[in-house]
Amino acid sequence: MNFDDVEVFLEGILTGLKARKEIDPLRQKVSELETANATLTSERDESREKCSNLQTRLDELENEQKISRQQLADTRENFERQLDEQKKNYERELSDVCNELDTASKALKVAEDTANLYRTTYAELENAYKIYLSLDEATRIDLAGIFGTGDTVTGFFSGAVQESHLAQFWDYVSCHVDDSRLAELFDFCFETFNRGFREPPYLRLVAERGNNFDDETMRRTSKSRQTGRVARVLLNGYRYFSGNVVRQSVVELA
Repeated sequence: MNFDDVEVFLEGILTGLKARKEIDPLRQKVSELETANATLTSERDESREKCSNLQTRLDELENEQKISRQQLADTRENFERQLDEQKKNYERELSDVCNELDTASKALKVAEDTANLYRTTYAELENAYKIYLSLDEATRIDLAGIFGTGDTVTGFFSGAVQESHLAQFWDYVSCHVDDSRLAELFDFCFETFNRGFREPPYLRLVAERGNNFDDETMRRTSKSRQTGRVARVLLNGYRYFSGNVVRQSVVELA
């Protein structure tokens, strides 16, 4: 992964952080719009009920002939005009609220998707960096050729995804297999480097307990028996996608 890839990755991290900050306000906005929508709908229903009551009253007045036909016609015309205007106003307000609600919901979806992407990318980097910082000073000095000073997560990441560092880091980890944190860091570096390609250039070897010893894909520790089956897998190796082994898995036999 080159510098441009690192820059793109880090831009994605910043976008994810921004999205996380936007989610709560967007959710609040959606809630407010839904409440406004419900309120307008309720007011519209109340208005319809009032109009219905007025229509009933007009019918009663017409039947009782308490007002002249002209007055009744004028009143009815005025009522229908007001009703039409009120209906249009409510429909326009409802349309505006629905449109705003739809826009806010889409923005919330985008923010949530971006935040999810942040969680699945930056969270892994953050966890790996925490593991790195938990190493003692002497170990971090030993790894300076791979991670540099490691003073920032950006510097740590830049070293972690360089192909030339994979074999170098694996060799160091294979000599310190008792520290599981180093194996976790190698897993992160390996997987993150592979993600930079449509087809991963490397594949991990998978040695399992009980397997017969295979001198092509495995090597014994100095404390291991010379013959037998795999009793412990201390560090899985890896190979090129084409098949050739780059580093053998470190195992102990019993």
